[in-house]
Order: sequence, then C-alpha cells, then structure tokens
Amino acid sequence: MAELRNLAVQTSSNTAIAVQTGPLRVSIRFYAAFVLCVILIFPIHESAHYLAYRLYGIRARITLNTASPADQSERKPLAELAGPTVNLVIAVGAALAYFKFQRYRMWWAALALASSMMRLVIYALVTAAAIITGSGLRLLNDEPYAAYLWGIPSLSLVALFAIPFAVVVWSVVRTSQGNFRWKVLHVIGLGLTMLIIGTVVSNVDPILFPNR
Repeated sequence: MAELRNLAVQTSSNTAIAVQTGPLRVSIRFYAAFVLCVILIFPIHESAHYLAYRLYGIRARITLNTASPADQSERKPLAELAGPTVNLVIAVGAALAYFKFQRYRMWWAALALASSMMRLVIYALVTAAAIITGSGLRLLNDEPYAAYLWGIPSLSLVALFAIPFAVVVWSVVRTSQGNFRWKVLHVIGLGLTMLIIGTVVSNVDPILFPNR
C-alpha cells in the first residue's frame, strides 16, 4: 500500500510538472494579460525617454504616448533610443523568466510579447511608410529619428532592433499550442491587438494631455 501511495504521489507530481511546463495556451485570458502588459509598457517606455533627457540636463515633456524636449532641436539619439532599449531589456528578461520559472509563466510570456510587439508593430508601420513615401522619418519615431541624428540610413536602427525583438516573439510563440499555422495566426492576432491599443492610446493622449 505504501508503494502504491508513493507511486500515486509521484505520478501526481509528474502530472503537475507536465502541466506547468506544457505548451503555452493563447486563450482569451492570455490576451487579457497581454493587453494589461501593453498598457503598462507605454508609460515605462516614455519614462525611459524622459529620464534619459533629464540625465542630459534637458527639460522634457512627457505624456502617455510621447516624451521629448519642448525644443525639438535638443533631441538626442541616445535619449531617443532609451525607450526601445528598455523595451528590449524587459522583453529579454521576461522571456528568460518565462523559460526558467514556473510561477506566473503566462504573465512572463505576455510581458515579453507585449514589450516586443510594441516595437515590431511600429517597425512594420515605419517600413510601410518608407516604402510609400520614400522616407523612414515620416512617422518621426524613435529609431529612425535617432538614425537621422547620427547621419545614418533611417531604417538601419529599425532593422538592428527588429532582430532581437523578433527572436523573443518567436521563441515564446513557438512554445504555444497548435501547429505552425496557428502560431503564425497568434503572432498576427497579437500584432493587431497591439495596433488597436496603440491607435486608442494615440487618440486618447491629446485628451488626457491637452496642453502637450
């Protein structure tokens, strides 16, 4: 009887471990966690810009969607890259935590994807605008503007940052349930969700900060 009890306990323990380390379930609950993480990432991203400018001794204005000097001639490339760099640190750190820790595993995955997709969606828009207009500066976003200030091609930093963000996204999504097609659909779904949230934030921002 004792051996049977030990076997039952061992089987139960192995089952629990299997559940914890099994495929990521991209459900409605996961999308809700993703949305919450995206909302959290926005102010963190802008705060990184703001703090970088303050370290330069430059007075900057910050909102939910922007952080830059009142005098645009004072914009600095490193300060412009502070936001994307913080995104990358969060994305990589959360992805490592997702693979290493069992507790809050879904939340680590959501945070890694939210921080990455925030930039990858922007990169897609910047690239599309560059193809249509011939300029990567059309959207005046962080990476192209930093490249412009350094006198290098506007999409060079977009390409540089896109690689690690894409690696983070696929490293997490590839562990999700379903075949390759479903995994690709998950990436598209997360991208569209990010685009919708970004559009809402950009429209709400002037209302919350009318004097900006």
